[in-house]
Amino acid sequence: MKTVFFLVSFMCLFLLSSQAADMNTTLEYADKTVYKKLLLSLEQEKNVTSETALEKSLLEILLRQPQKHMPTIALRMPKNSNDYRILFAAYIDIAIHNEHLRRQLKNRRQKIKTIESEIYKLDQNDPKLLSYQLQDALYHHNTLLYNKEMDIQRQQMQKILKILTLSLEQISIDSAAAGKMLSTRQALVQKLHLDINRLQIDKEQTELVNDKTDTLIIDRKIQKIQKLYAQAVKETATYEFLLFSHALKRKEHQVFALAKTIKALLGSTPELSVSAKAVMALLESMEKHYLGQIETFEGSGIQELKDIFQQSWELVNRPIFMINKTPISVFKLFWALVILVAGFLIGSFYKGRIQDLSLNRHSLTTSTRTILANIGYYIILLIAFFMTLNVLGIKLSSLALVAGALSVGIGFGLKNIVSNLVSGLILMFERSVKIGDYVELDDTLKGYITDIRMRSTTINTNDNIDIIVPNQRFIESNVVNWTMRDNLRRFFIPFGVKYGTDPQQVMDIVMKAVMESEYRNEIHDAPDKRNRVIMTGMGDSSVDFELLVWIEGAKMRRPKRTKSEFLVLIYKVLYENNIEIPFPQRDLHIRSVDEGVSFMTECRYMPKERT
Repeated sequence: MKTVFFLVSFMCLFLLSSQAADMNTTLEYADKTVYKKLLLSLEQEKNVTSETALEKSLLEILLRQPQKHMPTIALRMPKNSNDYRILFAAYIDIAIHNEHLRRQLKNRRQKIKTIESEIYKLDQNDPKLLSYQLQDALYHHNTLLYNKEMDIQRQQMQKILKILTLSLEQISIDSAAAGKMLSTRQALVQKLHLDINRLQIDKEQTELVNDKTDTLIIDRKIQKIQKLYAQAVKETATYEFLLFSHALKRKEHQVFALAKTIKALLGSTPELSVSAKAVMALLESMEKHYLGQIETFEGSGIQELKDIFQQSWELVNRPIFMINKTPISVFKLFWALVILVAGFLIGSFYKGRIQDLSLNRHSLTTSTRTILANIGYYIILLIAFFMTLNVLGIKLSSLALVAGALSVGIGFGLKNIVSNLVSGLILMFERSVKIGDYVELDDTLKGYITDIRMRSTTINTNDNIDIIVPNQRFIESNVVNWTMRDNLRRFFIPFGVKYGTDPQQVMDIVMKAVMESEYRNEIHDAPDKRNRVIMTGMGDSSVDFELLVWIEGAKMRRPKRTKSEFLVLIYKVLYENNIEIPFPQRDLHIRSVDEGVSFMTECRYMPKERT
């Protein structure tokens, strides 16, 4: 059964294929005689249909097809630089035409594939079959003609290349004259480009008002000027080619940059861009002939690297946003960041260097060192900031409006910050407080000044706590500077004794004990600064005295500890001399007592005897 099924299927396919139309290659490769006979037979038919009319038209077109290729252009050796330039222009024209033929050939081949697939779908008796076959034959004739014409044009391009290469040695090129003509053509190209832009603007305006007549007129003008523009660009490229040939003749490496310029010129217009590849092949062939394979490869590589660098440079310099109508690019931002970082690093290095130098020079105090370091640091940062603005292209005059607006904000929101900055400058230059001074701002805040910055000052307390104090407080509040002139301070040590004690004895023994104590080296005694004990009053329970002692050195910066040591000393000396230190006593006087109140006149509590 399976065998029978396969045989039946095969026979069906064979019958279908036998009924399918063929390509009729006789028509594809026939001469005009065959087409004439076929046309006569169609003209004799009385029943004329649309398919018959189409077949007649196709046959008439086939009869008009040229049997030979187009004549070639006569080429001759150039006698001067102008002939040399015109020959290069002819090369461009042939390259453009050859590229157009290549595109038409590609289009015809695609149509041939489409129409042949349609023919295979038709039956042998289909009325459309002959028209499809004739159209397929027309396309084949076109492809043959295009191939022949392209071969001839490629041969001509090779001949022009050979002539341009060999005749360069005998051609005298005036580079100065070529440069002048090039400038003239460049000016013309620029003018025509502006004219095209103006006409395109006018065309858009007419389209907005729906004026079709004026739009059509302007469109024709644009097309006309575009042709002139393409011609001017081509002439500009020919003069660039003269400069290229002059540099190549002298074996200058400038040829690679000139070749790039020629390529850019040809690529600037759609009409000429199709010739860029062929022209670059011509230029490269001439470079290899005069410079050699290795030098051409090396020069091309260098030029390629330059092109990559140029493209990268244009990319990083492309504006990404605007500040006050000033374009800001990635490169500007990067360069500004580098300057800011460099300014910060240089400022930090300067600050550290000043501190290191001051350690080796005793003439520089800690305060002077800090002032020099901080002022220099902020000046370097300020210079880096203005350099950054200059790199970004932002002029200070353009910031006047912004600064005016910011002044309002400074007057309100940033008032304290600005006040602290100004106060910091005052402290640095006035030097009323310095690094290392022991200051007291209130009863709870005292300590050494360890750093003075633009906005704040750091105080290290006796508890080794760093407190950041705004500079404004040093200017507006009372500040006690214990060490402004020297490390000398008078302490007041109060104490009391009981009534009945000889005051002079108390003053003598306390004064003697103080002057003979272990603290005598820290005690300062001078005619204008005497240490003494004075009686300050007679209190409720004691006679009050006060030790007035001048202390210099480190102890004067530890007031609580120093006061405690002297109190302990006074207590010991009073105890050793049997002088009592009183405590508060009160006498109670009773005027009247209620009847129900009784007084205990004797101690009713008696301790139990031990057994």
